[in-house]
Amino acid sequence: MRVDEIEPILIKSFSGQASPGEEKLIADWIAESDENLSEWQRYKKMWEDSHALQHSGVIDLEKALSSVKKRIPQFRKKKSFTLHWSVQVAAIVLLSLLFSVTINYFREDQEQVVATNTVYQEIKAAYGTQTKVDLADGTHVWLNSGSKLKFPNNFDGQDTRNVELVGEGYFEVHHNPQKPFIVHTRELGVKVLGTCFNVNAYENLKNVTVALVEGKVSVLKEGNKKSSELLQLNPSEVADYNVDENKIYYSKAEQIGRYIAWKDGTIVFSEDSMEKMVCLLENWYNVDIEVADKSLLNYHFTATFKDESLDQILKYLSISTSFKYRFVDPKEFGGSADQRRKIILYQ
Repeated sequence: MRVDEIEPILIKSFSGQASPGEEKLIADWIAESDENLSEWQRYKKMWEDSHALQHSGVIDLEKALSSVKKRIPQFRKKKSFTLHWSVQVAAIVLLSLLFSVTINYFREDQEQVVATNTVYQEIKAAYGTQTKVDLADGTHVWLNSGSKLKFPNNFDGQDTRNVELVGEGYFEVHHNPQKPFIVHTRELGVKVLGTCFNVNAYENLKNVTVALVEGKVSVLKEGNKKSSELLQLNPSEVADYNVDENKIYYSKAEQIGRYIAWKDGTIVFSEDSMEKMVCLLENWYNVDIEVADKSLLNYHFTATFKDESLDQILKYLSISTSFKYRFVDPKEFGGSADQRRKIILYQ
C-alpha cells in the first residue's frame, strides 16, 4: 500500500474513527517493514504536534510553519539546507494543516452524531417490586416500587451526567470528577462526583428526602432552568425538603440503613406519621388509602415488615394503634373493577 493510500486511514485511526478492519489494515501495513513502522511513528508525531494548531478556527500559516520548524531538530542548527529538506518541511507543514482541519472535521462530525444519536430511556419498577438499572457510565441504580428513571443511552458529549427520577431510587454513582452526576426530581437536584445515596421523591409525598450513605453530595434547588446549592451532605446525613413550606431540614441519622432497607424488600417505619405511612403503602402496593377519621393523623408507627401482604401489615398496625380498616369495592364509588383498590382507615 502506498503512503498516500494509508494517510487517510492513519488520520481516522489517530482521531479514534477507524473501524476494526481499518485498524487491522494499519497493523498489517506496519508489520510489512521497518520503514513502514518508522513512517507510522513519524505520522504519529506529526499528529501530536498538529494539536497546537487546532485551537483556532483561522490558521496562521507563518505561525504554523514556525511552530513546525521548532519541532524539527535540523532547524535548530545553524547550517544550510538542501532542497530535499525544504520539500520535507513543506510536506510536514501541509500534513500538519491537513491534520488540524481533519481533527476539527471529525470532532464536529462526532459532536453532531452524539447530539442526534442520544436516545433517552425510561424504566419503571412494577408496584411491590424493586428494579436495578445499570447506566452506561458504570453507575448502578435501584428503583423502588412504582418509581421511574429517565436517562440517556450514553453520556458522551455532555459536561454532566443527568438523569430524572420520579419516586425513590438508590444510586451508586461511578466516580468521574470531570463529569458530575446530577439526579433531577420535581423540586430538587442532587449533584455528585461518585458516591452512594438515596432519593425519595414520590409525587404524593410533601417532602423530597436525600439520605447520604457514602461520599459527599450537593443538594440543589431547581427551577426556571437554574439551580442553587442549598446544602452539602456528609455520610449519615439527611436533607428533607418540604415542598409546601419551601424549606429544607437537615438531620443526622443514627441508622442510615433504614432509608435504603427497601432495596431488600423491607418496609421500615421509625416514628413515622400516619400520613407518611399511608403514602408509603400507597406507593408500595398501588392502592388509595383514605383516612376517614382525622384524629388518626396523630398516630406514629415504628415497625419493620418483609414480604408481608398489605392486609397483614394493616392488621398488625391496627392492633398496635387501635384503628380499623376496610377494603372498598371500586364499584361503590362508581368505579370499574380494574381501578386501584381503595382502603378506608377509621376509628
